[in-house]
Amino acid sequence: MDSWTDGLSTRERVRKIALSLTRPRSVNWIKTEADVASWDTTKDELERLVEYGQIKRVEDDSGSETRYRYGPNYRRRYLDRVEELVADHTKDELRNEIAAIQEQIETWQDAYDVDSLSALNESVTDTGLSSDEIRERNAVIRRWERSRETKRLIAHALSLYDDLERVTDPDSGPQPSEMAP
Repeated sequence: MDSWTDGLSTRERVRKIALSLTRPRSVNWIKTEADVASWDTTKDELERLVEYGQIKRVEDDSGSETRYRYGPNYRRRYLDRVEELVADHTKDELRNEIAAIQEQIETWQDAYDVDSLSALNESVTDTGLSSDEIRERNAVIRRWERSRETKRLIAHALSLYDDLERVTDPDSGPQPSEMAP
């Protein structure tokens, strides 16, 4: 079986690990995960990623000296996702996805006789529910939360759609409003 590191340079391995972080990690941790021998190379690549806004440097002063840890740049990831949605989908596809999400939310509202996510959250404490019903509602709550976030993300993509299309389409040329007087 091939290793995930096969065919990747040292810096590519550091980038792959750094860009998949879900919480801040030390240079040594990233170095080990990326299977890199040099601490300096790892640190240098991490600093490059910070400079380009791909990850963030976080101060960790919990010990006797300040150390840096590197973690995800959630803002960058969010904006990248918005840009991907615009690049990969038409406006109609995005609108249809919002409609599908809303339809699913309405199905949950009807199934649990609630009008909001907070009402479903409150219903979990109903004394008449079995443990299986509580677990089922908890699972729906998690799906509803994800659906709400996805809907918000798609709404942002739709609101920026025309602007992103214009600035990323090389054939569109400068718009009259962008031209100097």
